[in-house]
Amino acid sequence: MKLRRASREDAPALARIHRCARTEAMPWLPVLHTLEGLQRYLRDRVISAQEVWVACDGETAVGFIAIDGDWIDHLYIAPSHWRQGIGTALLQKARAASPFLQLWAFQGNTMARAFYARHGFAEVELTDGAGNEEQTPDVRMEWQALTG
Repeated sequence: MKLRRASREDAPALARIHRCARTEAMPWLPVLHTLEGLQRYLRDRVISAQEVWVACDGETAVGFIAIDGDWIDHLYIAPSHWRQGIGTALLQKARAASPFLQLWAFQGNTMARAFYARHGFAEVELTDGAGNEEQTPDVRMEWQALTG
């Protein structure tokens, strides 16, 4: 498994990972965008403006993380590669660069919430979802590096 910076050409593969992971983990979540729209969003708004790392199995992208300042905006792994340490490796990449990170997860995504809790993130805010596009209850989580 290797990690590398994403390029705009990765957008189709990252969109497929994003869509498949969300469908598998959160089948109840509304799908609001076409795969093509998601590709454009990732290419033009995420990869071009954020720090995006791709996990590759050989030459095949199998996961990615998008970091915007101290926010983890996306962390998705292809379901066929879950529980193989890829999410942990990507999260370590983000933690190595910042002493503080935060993110939003959907409250119903118990797998993600447990993953982040195992990695030292604390739940600090619950919402009714009025502020997110899916209008689905979410949770803000924070991680702080230990000092001293």
